[in-house]
Amino acid sequence: MLIRTLQVLVHSEHKTLWNMLMDRLQHPERYVLGVSEARLLEQGQDEFVSEMTLHGELVKERVLVRPYDGELRHELLEHPQFTGFIVRKIVKTARQSPVAPLYLEYDMELLRKSLKVQGVVRGEEEIITDLETEMQKIRSRAEEIDSRR
Repeated sequence: MLIRTLQVLVHSEHKTLWNMLMDRLQHPERYVLGVSEARLLEQGQDEFVSEMTLHGELVKERVLVRPYDGELRHELLEHPQFTGFIVRKIVKTARQSPVAPLYLEYDMELLRKSLKVQGVVRGEEEIITDLETEMQKIRSRAEEIDSRR
């Protein structure tokens, strides 16, 4: 089982970072390495079902959107390697300062479907590296947008 929390400090407004997370939901190819196709299959007020081709494999997920908590919960419905979820969320570094930096945090709990496929498909460290790269892209874009204001 892969249980890990990744975190990056972001110097932007909460609204800007949230908009980046929502853009990532609707356009993962802008942030995620290896996405060749992506589309939203279902779109509600606080729940989405998305599908993408990631490194040549189909990935389908249900995403629960919780704007007041600054959180998106991605539950894997179809994935070649794993079952489980990844929670992408915004965490405040200070309770009372609106200009304090924020943390972009990814909490993941993934269970490998089969040990037999290990080594054939992308390994856990490669997945972690991809997620860290995604977080850096989101951070850079959010900080760039806020620096123009």
